[in-house]
Amino acid sequence: MKPSEPVHEAPIEASKIIRTENTDLPTRPTRHRLLVPWVVLAVGIPASILLFSVIQDAVEDVARLRFERSASDAKHVIEARVRSYTDVLYGLQALFATQDSISRVQFRRYVESLDLKQRYPGFDVVNYAVHVSAKDKEYFEEAVRRDTTLDPHGYPEFAIKPPGTRPEHFVMVYVEPMAGFEYAFGLDLGANPGIADPQALAATMRSARDSGKLTASGLPIRVKGATEYIGLAMRLPVFRSGQPTDTVEQRRASYLGSVGAGFNVANLMRGVLNEKTASYLRFRLYDVGSAGGNLPPSSVAKKWLLFDSNQSTQTSSASIAAIDPASVFTRVLPMELGGRMWEVHFNAPDYAIIERVDALLPWLALAGGLLSSVLLFGMFYSLASSRSRAVGIANEITKDLRDSTEQLQAMSRRLVDAQESERRQLSRELHDRVGQNLTALSINLDILKTQMAGNGNAAFCPRLDDAASLLEATAGAIENVMSELRPPMLDDYGLLPALQWYANEFSGRTGIQVSVDGDEGMERLTQASEIALFRIMQEALNNVAKHAHATSIRITLERSSARFMMTVADDGVGLNTTLLPLGRRRPGLGMVTMRERAQAAGGQFEIEAAAGCGTRVVVRIPH
Repeated sequence: MKPSEPVHEAPIEASKIIRTENTDLPTRPTRHRLLVPWVVLAVGIPASILLFSVIQDAVEDVARLRFERSASDAKHVIEARVRSYTDVLYGLQALFATQDSISRVQFRRYVESLDLKQRYPGFDVVNYAVHVSAKDKEYFEEAVRRDTTLDPHGYPEFAIKPPGTRPEHFVMVYVEPMAGFEYAFGLDLGANPGIADPQALAATMRSARDSGKLTASGLPIRVKGATEYIGLAMRLPVFRSGQPTDTVEQRRASYLGSVGAGFNVANLMRGVLNEKTASYLRFRLYDVGSAGGNLPPSSVAKKWLLFDSNQSTQTSSASIAAIDPASVFTRVLPMELGGRMWEVHFNAPDYAIIERVDALLPWLALAGGLLSSVLLFGMFYSLASSRSRAVGIANEITKDLRDSTEQLQAMSRRLVDAQESERRQLSRELHDRVGQNLTALSINLDILKTQMAGNGNAAFCPRLDDAASLLEATAGAIENVMSELRPPMLDDYGLLPALQWYANEFSGRTGIQVSVDGDEGMERLTQASEIALFRIMQEALNNVAKHAHATSIRITLERSSARFMMTVADDGVGLNTTLLPLGRRRPGLGMVTMRERAQAAGGQFEIEAAAGCGTRVVVRIPH
């Protein structure tokens, strides 16, 4: 080649390039190039709205869980409080069961020792109603008139009221405190003229005698005094000491009467909610009828309002009513007391449950999505309008997309962290509330068994043993639930011991053999990475149990200088996507969840499957 040839060819090529640019580039963007930015805008706006809706739903779901947990906690407090009050009645029943007869002085001293005003402010009065047959009526009245154990003058004017001849009477003979409740002394509960349906009340008394169980009044009693309030009554039958009570006939033969108590419902419910919770959570307590049809139905088939927390706070009912019902969380929880079914209706406005940052999150996502769509639209429009700025615009788009990806990953990590936090909180609540209560209940059963065996009631010990076994099984089930929610081994010992523990639990539950291979001396990962790998393993094993028909699974942990790899392989039927209908050739929700968890931890997710060759899930996470 001659030295002059390159010099001659270069200007010719340059002129071609210039001529080509002048002829190929139009003076204004073509129509198909202008279509691209509008497509971006048309896709970006609905996607932003969809993202807003998804995040808003997620925020509401978290708030609803928080509300339901508060409602459940309040219900448990109510049940525990009512249970402590009913224990007083069982104590009174035990008082009568230990001796052949209890005098008026003994009854008063026992009630005074309970210190009801301080320890049980919900109690208005406790009493004892004796069962008197028609033939013993005159003898009974005369015996009460001559009773001078408390009053040296006795009770010369005593008579069963209302007067009249009836086959049997349920007469309140001991009333403490007597002051303010003199009207109850001598009152026949089976013919109380102050009750709308005395026959139903008498039937209730007989039903309590025949069943031997605690009974509660079906209708609220409006008590009038210095202030008018709603009251309730509960009664517990008392049987003759040492007599058998296994059958209805035996209970009728040994029936002496019943101990009872009157409650001020407002005092009983006071302090159920702490001050912070009471500022936004409202609950109403209703009696909805008899439980299981064991008691005669109320004379009016309706719900009876027993208590409204708004009436005991400064909350305005008008302001609550003004809130849009669609913006209020509601929940109804049932509970049973003395043969009656109660319903606790909880409600709270959503704005009081949703935290301010969470409430702003959907709007921030919407604003960010719309802004990104507008920016992308402008960038593509500029790119279509001027090729000279194409490189700069492409760089800007890449940066925006990278930022959007990082934001989505950060949002995904936050949602995962919120889920793990809720699981950890629920596990802790189960341990602190339910676990301690079950332990206390187990101790009480042991004490009760020892006392009954010492008192010669060993016949009840097998039943107490059954209750203790059931309690132990319940505690074990709750421990399994807590471990599933947040395995303590994952926090305390690391990923490999946690996988080995879960593999043993899974094998015991499903019969599928699971082996875990890994170096026990390997360095631990970050908490977020260990949680992600553990949850991916859980989902993979659940998929195997549901679909793979496998007999064995192998989990392998490997660590190199740059990354950490977990493999879950089974010998099941595998997966052949070519045999699936077209509409089914997409990953299921479990696969999507595993992939998102891996990506949120900055890792990669792969799945290898073929029909008849098993399935292999591989997760790689950098150090």
